[in-house]
Amino acid sequence: MTASPPPAYPPPAYPPPARWGAGRIVALVLGILLLLPGLALLAGGGLLLWADSSHRTDGYLMSDSGTFRSPGFALTSDRLDLSTGADWVPVSSALGTARIEVTGTDPGADVFLGVAPAEDVDAYLNGVRRTVVDDLGTTFGTTGTSLVDGGAPSGLPADQTFWAAQASGTGTQQLTWRPARGDWVLVVMNSDGSSGVDVTGRVGATVPSLTGLAWGLLATGFAVSVIAVLLIVLAARRGSRRTGPPAPVTSGPPPGWAPPPPRSPAEGAPTHEPRT
Repeated sequence: MTASPPPAYPPPAYPPPARWGAGRIVALVLGILLLLPGLALLAGGGLLLWADSSHRTDGYLMSDSGTFRSPGFALTSDRLDLSTGADWVPVSSALGTARIEVTGTDPGADVFLGVAPAEDVDAYLNGVRRTVVDDLGTTFGTTGTSLVDGGAPSGLPADQTFWAAQASGTGTQQLTWRPARGDWVLVVMNSDGSSGVDVTGRVGATVPSLTGLAWGLLATGFAVSVIAVLLIVLAARRGSRRTGPPAPVTSGPPPGWAPPPPRSPAEGAPTHEPRT
């Protein structure tokens, strides 16, 4: 009698391997690209809110105080090109009111402080020895400077009529000015027009649009970050849905499997006859 072959069990079913399709790759790349600027906008908005709340004095966002000296007859800023980049947005609405505070370093020093159009300052100080501050920066008098050679001014600064705003005297002099569109220059001199200007000072402005700008950056950064996170999560979840733990491999029949019924002799089943 011939032994019957063992029944053939069907192979175990394994889930198909996860594949990174074009949709998942695009979603992941877009999510990463959006997440970086979103976080940057959040950081920028938070920084502006911090500066707006911690660096204000009497409503003015002020820089740190600094000391500045010139062997010449004047200290001047570089040209201040005040423009918002849009004709429909006034400079005064963006910057608000500017404040400049200057104090002579020597006791009893009488200083002059003024703001005027750049063309008028250039005409008044043409050929005058002076120090030009290349960029006011965040701390008055700590940025790059250049010395312009020349002689003494032709007249006292307080006698000039082109100043948009001015202040002079001993002690701390405070100038308040409403900025307007155009090119302007800040000038600091000794009131008697003598050489050797030595002052400490700081600059600032109310910047009424700063709070709105900060919250706008925060809102935009939050929205962009949320979209980025959703894209990244969507790409990851689409991959996890197509993967799973492999089916266990066993030596016996899988659950629910039944062997096929035996075939009859008419269907070709083998028969055995006794030997004689």
